[in-house]
Amino acid sequence: MSKPRVFLVFILALALAGALSPAAQEQPAPPQGDKPLRAVVTFDGDLEALPTLAPADFEIEAGKKKFAPARLYRPDEMPTVLAIVLQENQTPDFGTQLDALRDFILSQPPNTYVGIFYLSTQAIETAILFDSNLQKVAEALRAPKGMQDLAPPSPYDGIARLIAGMAQLPDARKEILWFAEGSDATVGDATAGQNPNLARALSVAQKAGIPVWVIFTEATPPVGRVLREEQAGAQTQGSLPPNVMAGGATGTASSPPTTSGASAQSTLTGPGSRLPGWDSFGASGTQPAVQYGVSYLNYLTERSGGKTFSAGKVPTDIRPFLDEFKKLMTQQVVLEYPSEEVLKKVKLQKKLKDVKLLAPKR
Repeated sequence: MSKPRVFLVFILALALAGALSPAAQEQPAPPQGDKPLRAVVTFDGDLEALPTLAPADFEIEAGKKKFAPARLYRPDEMPTVLAIVLQENQTPDFGTQLDALRDFILSQPPNTYVGIFYLSTQAIETAILFDSNLQKVAEALRAPKGMQDLAPPSPYDGIARLIAGMAQLPDARKEILWFAEGSDATVGDATAGQNPNLARALSVAQKAGIPVWVIFTEATPPVGRVLREEQAGAQTQGSLPPNVMAGGATGTASSPPTTSGASAQSTLTGPGSRLPGWDSFGASGTQPAVQYGVSYLNYLTERSGGKTFSAGKVPTDIRPFLDEFKKLMTQQVVLEYPSEEVLKKVKLQKKLKDVKLLAPKR
């Protein structure tokens, strides 16, 4: 490996490890300074080709100001960094979908760097850091362990830390594809607007200009959520089930993370990786947490500029959604703009028939 390549791999590891460390979790925001901000904008519709557009075709609202972006990048004008995120508590059935996911990875265009990450209890495990050797990335993919004890109490903490790490990487079009069910066992029955973990993940995503895309998948819910649902059901019937005490859960269930998501065990683990140099289900009734999980996912994806596929229904085959996501990635532009304010809205100045604009928004 050449010295520049080794150096960039080292910088990448430091950037991600630093963002995932406990000390970085109080303010998991991208570094500030004179560096311009970027936003990934997607045209959701049946386009034969991405239309020819200029910065003047867009209007950005940030703070109290409205202005055109300073620069526009088409998909082939900058590298793509894609993080694929799975959870260790996804059900064993997800293993049957791995071939489809491998094919999706192998079909990515040149100059695409893909990383694979697994969320578990207060940790993010790296199967492989961002690498353009797509065959190597596909081989690193494995089935989630399918264990309830490994369910992240709040997956949104892990997503926030991952985004913060990606924000420190070299300039690129950066995106997250997350396979998730959306439960958060640390916030009770809080709505999407009341969930501080979700708010933190969204804030970091908007500042970093990284959209989150979700394919809804079945998972064994965190222990805390199961216990709350059992207790809620028992209270409806006038008694508590034998495995729940009024003061909390019995057994060896882990305590939820702190409000900041910090934990002495939060770490980036796994083998090293290579990064070449860059020059330039919603149920109702007795399962409110499931309903909120879908609501949480929609809240994050819509406001970060992404989309939730198959929300609330577990797909028997993820290929159609991977194909849709792959097509949407060809219908994107990256807008660059100088502003100290968080982006509120992106507006397209020209009309495109039957096309919806997916962009970050407040």
